[in-house]
Amino acid sequence: MACSLTLAGRGVACKDALGGVKRAYIANWTDGIWEDIASGEVAGSTAAITFYTYDMTKGSGSLTQTITSDIAAGTIFYDQALSLTFAKMAAADITELQNISKGRMAVMVEDNNGNWFVLGHKHGVEVSGGTVQTGTAVGDQNGFTLEFNAQEVAPAPFLDVTAGEPTDTDITITAAP
Repeated sequence: MACSLTLAGRGVACKDALGGVKRAYIANWTDGIWEDIASGEVAGSTAAITFYTYDMTKGSGSLTQTITSDIAAGTIFYDQALSLTFAKMAAADITELQNISKGRMAVMVEDNNGNWFVLGHKHGVEVSGGTVQTGTAVGDQNGFTLEFNAQEVAPAPFLDVTAGEPTDTDITITAAP
């Protein structure tokens, strides 16, 4: 059976975008937490949910989505990889690392252009690896990096935001300590 494609084309965009992640927002995962994707965007959550803020320093976070297609199997999926690096270890970070690494999460990412993305829309996000390091030289990284991963049938959709905050009032954001 042939697929019906709706194409529109795309012109050259202005050179006014910035790379990098400004903040990540993490919550406990619940199946069906997100509304359906419509025109590349999610309006919000299906129930009340509280996200915790993880602020990023400049150049310390990235979101990469890789398209994987297998013609023989007839499959395609989008691997959503989020890498976050946090400077300066503290005792509380050890517990936070353990808790984040244990289970599935709901994750929103705010990039440096004010765009918000919903990772793991249908299946959630899990930590797939990371490092904790003290560094060797005095100028080396002292802190930790976490690698998050989700695999979905669609790229991470945008989240509907108004004035830099989620439009959906069911989404509560707790500021970073």
